[in-house]
Amino acid sequence: MQSFQSLKLLIIDDAPTFLFTIRSMLVKLGFIETNLFTAKSAKLALDLAANKQFDVIICDYNFGLGMNGKQLFEELKHLNLLTDKAAFILVTGDNTAATVRPILELKPDEYLLKPLNAVTLKQRLSIAIRRREKLATLFTAERLLDAETGLRLCDEMQPFYPEYYFVIERFRGTFLTILQRHEQAKGVYQSTLTKKELDWAKVGLANSLACLGQVEEAEALINQLLLAAPMDTRVRTEAAHLQLKKSDIPAAIAHLELASKIVPGNSERELVIVNLCLSVEDYAQALERYKLYLDINKETYRNNDFSKLSLIRSLLYAAHNNPNKQALIEEAKHHLRLLLGSNDESISNEIELIKAHISMEVGYYRSALSILRKLHNKKCFQHFYAAYHYAWLLNVMSVENEFEQAIQWCGESLGFEQNQIIFSSKVSMLDGLRDCNKAKKTWLKNKYQMVKDSHLDKLALLETYLLINKKAPLLKTVCLNIIMTLAHVWPGQYGVNQVKVIINRCDNVIKQLYSDEELIKLEYQQHHQAAIDKCRSKIFELTE
Repeated sequence: MQSFQSLKLLIIDDAPTFLFTIRSMLVKLGFIETNLFTAKSAKLALDLAANKQFDVIICDYNFGLGMNGKQLFEELKHLNLLTDKAAFILVTGDNTAATVRPILELKPDEYLLKPLNAVTLKQRLSIAIRRREKLATLFTAERLLDAETGLRLCDEMQPFYPEYYFVIERFRGTFLTILQRHEQAKGVYQSTLTKKELDWAKVGLANSLACLGQVEEAEALINQLLLAAPMDTRVRTEAAHLQLKKSDIPAAIAHLELASKIVPGNSERELVIVNLCLSVEDYAQALERYKLYLDINKETYRNNDFSKLSLIRSLLYAAHNNPNKQALIEEAKHHLRLLLGSNDESISNEIELIKAHISMEVGYYRSALSILRKLHNKKCFQHFYAAYHYAWLLNVMSVENEFEQAIQWCGESLGFEQNQIIFSSKVSMLDGLRDCNKAKKTWLKNKYQMVKDSHLDKLALLETYLLINKKAPLLKTVCLNIIMTLAHVWPGQYGVNQVKVIINRCDNVIKQLYSDEELIKLEYQQHHQAAIDKCRSKIFELTE
């Protein structure tokens, strides 16, 4: 292990007294004073880390306004300002569960409680620095998701570092899971548990069992863990993952929401909840959770143009079939205007997609379809959320041929996620949209068959068309048939004003989705006028 003398160390805390005390303590432990740097804010810490390579960072968990220690740790990793040999140590003066649980969930190299003493500080620093130094290549393989290399390193290193046996086995289980070698991962976790009762091994075993289809065994193990540690968010997350395997999305959401109450502020967990809400078409809840996600990350790297695009998408999903549609669309437009000044060409296609969505919601269907066709020809959606948005719009607008291609693009855009449950939540979104489309097509096929095969009178025919229109309002032939049938019969359960709304809605679809030549050939204007006249005659009847 390196001596303390050669190490560069950064201390981050907003309390001058603590900075002075720990600096003095570290000098006595053997650190060179010129190698010790301090920062009173996250911004200053990031500036220092960008210009110097630190071997150790000691960071307070909560140091005033702005980013906390957890977010700073994530920022440093995202910006590649921490080497795989660098040890990150969190410090807190609060030993309550509300503070300690988020720290444990973050998994820093060590965490210390204030006030510090020299003996504990030296011991914990030595442990963290040595572990990072000896296992740095494993941390690198994990960061790069290079599972094959990681497994080879586990085999090579284990004989030489028996003191890190369980740490190496944990890495081994992770790498096997990445490679989807779940039977072998199961064996690793079972072997570990014969030597020592470790919760991480139990959670890993439950995950392997679930991935192997042994859901009942996995569920029994998770339930035991929940009874023993109901406030352990790792267990709650794995319980949610297991429910996704069973396609019980509401149960998965419930586990994750409880985990978020136990440990608020976990960005990835909030994103998973958003995804799962979208998968079951709970758009209002998805919007609420996404706004919480943005609030958590307002001063972090996650607050970027892509997160703002996702906010606009969430607003527009929530606007669909919402009584408060206009206000949500205006909010979406406001955020869109802020993005239009961006110089990032990578978001231009997504901005066009949002324009198509807004056009559809306000009734400009021709414009929406024109944009969607151009985007389809460009095959331009490389990441999942944009591809999903595109497929969602095609489903709502009943553009079936392109929808099948879009769903395929969604699947192709699913890359491996280090966080399994994020990947599973995206799969749930994809499956939910595919199932929604399939159910709609099956329902429509049955209704069309009924229209084709049954000898329905005109009133029953009209009522069937109205049902179809409610399910798929942008099918132009159905809209045309409604207008033509309304010229002859009156839907008994509707008032005059309701029928006028139906006529106007169908008329808007017809005039935008049929060409002028088609409308002339269909003699559409005469049918439309006859439907209007029917309304007038109905008013006359009611006033007599």
